[in-house]
Amino acid sequence: MKRLVPAALSLCMSVALTAAGAAVGAGPAGALELPLITPVAKAPNPQLIPGDIFGPILAQGTGSPIDGSSSFVSGSSQRANNAVQDGWKRAYGSLPPQVQQAVPPQLRPAEAPLPPEVTVVPAHEPSPAPEPPKCFNCVAITYDDGPVPGTTEQLLDTLKRKNVHATFFMVGQNADAYPQLVRRVRDEGHSIGNHSYSHPDLAHQADGAIAAQFDDTSAALERAAGVHPVWARPPYGSYDGRVAAAAGARGMSLAVWSVDTADWQHRNTATTCSRAVEGAHEGSIILMHDIHQPTVDAAECVIDGLRAKGLRPVSLEEMFRHPEPGHVYDRDE
Repeated sequence: MKRLVPAALSLCMSVALTAAGAAVGAGPAGALELPLITPVAKAPNPQLIPGDIFGPILAQGTGSPIDGSSSFVSGSSQRANNAVQDGWKRAYGSLPPQVQQAVPPQLRPAEAPLPPEVTVVPAHEPSPAPEPPKCFNCVAITYDDGPVPGTTEQLLDTLKRKNVHATFFMVGQNADAYPQLVRRVRDEGHSIGNHSYSHPDLAHQADGAIAAQFDDTSAALERAAGVHPVWARPPYGSYDGRVAAAAGARGMSLAVWSVDTADWQHRNTATTCSRAVEGAHEGSIILMHDIHQPTVDAAECVIDGLRAKGLRPVSLEEMFRHPEPGHVYDRDE
């Protein structure tokens, strides 16, 4: 090993000096030889200007460099030095590791400085979109058991004239029978909910029957108008944990009510209107039925009465922007 080091160093220095010679030989115009210094007439009091590794440079008495070549010599000197260093680095890098370790530290090529540390700042994550503001002074008006020709169509005309959206909880059998009405309800911007297929008391049904009632109705709404309901209302407002869980498993929330007009019982237009308006306040859910003519006749009175109280009649979709599946909305939320 001791005999290998001097030989390796000698070889490395030869490579480095060869590279230096090539670098020095390249003049300003790319020549391969050092330019000759042009002889000049002897001037009085000549001066010797210290050069670089090539020795002193003869200058005229004025002190100006002979033939203007000292700047080239200085530049060539720097290129030669760089070439030596680069050649030595390449030669040293080609040595076996054990030989590199044997080279005295002061003779090893200087290591390149480490690049400055770069702090990577993560991209700013966009803030989540703010939740929509609360539906101030809103009251949800809802209609069950349709759609049916005649009364549902009349109700839609009134809602359109008053510029109001409502929620229609449809029975699957009626949706299958009158798909054109399902499409009209959808096209006019109203919400459509699942009200079972044949209107049984779901709380008294087996688990499989509850699932079938929801599934068959959603399939009917899908066939009629491509609707995927996110709201369900159990007939008679009768539900238990199984019913809520079955709705939630299908991505639906249960909407019961907080204001019952009992329109199905008394069938009176004035009573329906007064109960809806008097019982309502912000956040209320009003229950009515679009299959009864007196209820449909009361629609304009209900809308005007709510607005006179400073309330805004809306659909469930407008009042609850992000309903929670399986949650029961049965009072002022």
